[in-house]
Amino acid sequence: MSSSIHQKKWTDILGEFDQGESGRFDFLKDGEKIYLRRDIVKPQKNSLIIRDGEVLFYQPKIKQLQRYDLGQRADHAEFLLLGFSSNKEALEEAYEIRLGEKEVVGGRETYLLELTPKSKQVSAYFSQIVLWIDVELWVPIQQKLVEHTRDYLLIRFDDIQLKPKIGKSRFDLKIGDDVQVVGS
Repeated sequence: MSSSIHQKKWTDILGEFDQGESGRFDFLKDGEKIYLRRDIVKPQKNSLIIRDGEVLFYQPKIKQLQRYDLGQRADHAEFLLLGFSSNKEALEEAYEIRLGEKEVVGGRETYLLELTPKSKQVSAYFSQIVLWIDVELWVPIQQKLVEHTRDYLLIRFDDIQLKPKIGKSRFDLKIGDDVQVVGS
């Protein structure tokens, strides 16, 4: 799957969204392997890649790459994959699920799914995750990741292509010799 992505952060105490970010989102499932790439181009470039059990976060402006081995901590990144690779059984095991009313998002009819994490590890990050699943495409076109403070990240996917011609090389990251690599 490929799409444009727009995300913005709501800060409850201020009662407002930040300026938001926009870019490109790519997702590929190859057998049991999952590849995800999110490239933000505005307002400041950065790339997030999940592949081969690791997370890479690259910030070209400061010439830094953060690398994290997920290992046993796959729950730290699972919310990014919700609705793209999750099956019903896995969702029911990890979340209390409530089906909400149908809603229209960006002119598209969606099913609203409200997910409440069962594990303490995931609920430490988010008290609730809301997915708007497109009734025709059966993928999320919007996600809302709610923190305990009632702050949340709202992520919208537009211009969705379900089977784009992207290969695994799309999930490689080319960096210069002058980039500082930090993390595990």
